Amino acid sequence: MLDAARTFIEAHGVEQLSMRRLASEAGVSVRTLYNHFGDKDGLLTALVQRSLDSIDVAVHHLTATDPIERIWEAIAVSIDKTVAEVPKAVVRAVVMDDRLVDLVNVRWTGWDLIVAEIGAATRAGALRADIEPALLAEHAAMVLFHLQRRWTAGDLDDAELRAGALHAFDICLLAVAKPQARGRILEHAQSLTADRPRLTGA
Repeated sequence: MLDAARTFIEAHGVEQLSMRRLASEAGVSVRTLYNHFGDKDGLLTALVQRSLDSIDVAVHHLTATDPIERIWEAIAVSIDKTVAEVPKAVVRAVVMDDRLVDLVNVRWTGWDLIVAEIGAATRAGALRADIEPALLAEHAAMVLFHLQRRWTAGDLDDAELRAGALHAFDICLLAVAKPQARGRILEHAQSLTADRPRLTGA
């Protein structure tokens, strides 16, 4: 049923989705859909949760060992999985709905891993400890939220979304980077210049 919902949303958008139309597409009764999901919001929540589960699996199987590189890898993997597996219409429904945003914030354990890696980089001596890792990540997340809105509106392509997300984290990391890590983070940020979008726009 979730596969049918995803296919329908990709073709027609969230606004056109109804439980009756989805029941027809999925070959099940309307009652079955309501029994499983409660309502359309419940269906969207289940679709978002399945996507989060997939992203979490990928984020918890990183190959990098250095904390800074693990942050970069976690962000890149999260964006790549989102682009590959979550219809833009679903992402847009999430970023335009505070309730669904809260759901993502509560249930996406991959975010906890990113915060933990910022803490690990601090303990390893790469970052100063004068800003809490969660606060640092939150500032980058605000930029990411803006980028996702622009991506779902068609203002950014996939590469720009990825580069913009990584660059947002680099800027936050540079704010607390110690000298021995600053050059490496700056070099990484500069390597994203070709694809990085400007933050002005829709």
